[in-house]
Amino acid sequence: MTKESVNEATLEVVASLQEASKAVAENLVAVQQRNVEFAQSLFSSGVEVLKSNSEGTKALLQELEQQAQKQQQAFQKLAEELGQTAKQELEQQIHKQQETFQRVARELEQQTQKQQEALQKLMQSSLKTPIS
Repeated sequence: MTKESVNEATLEVVASLQEASKAVAENLVAVQQRNVEFAQSLFSSGVEVLKSNSEGTKALLQELEQQAQKQQQAFQKLAEELGQTAKQELEQQIHKQQETFQRVARELEQQTQKQQEALQKLMQSSLKTPIS
């Protein structure tokens, strides 16, 4: 083999290695881009789920409040018809219902908060976990 053919073979090997390295680097960049897009998609979806849950909880709380007000009005009307003793008993029942409503509202808010925290943890862990 001549010196010239050795040099050509060496250049071909170097060029081949450069092409392979370039292909690997491009593939790594593409994988990283897909990982970023996936994380963004996951985050956006999670935020939409939280918004939807929050809106649903808010609507439910408003409906419960309206129903409690309607019941209170109905109890007051009934109490006026039944007299003072019955009125006191009904007021106690109304008070108990209001306490129950407030407890349910607190529990719903706590559950919503727990869902938000769980989703945030899931998103954080998915962003830390490399995807192959």
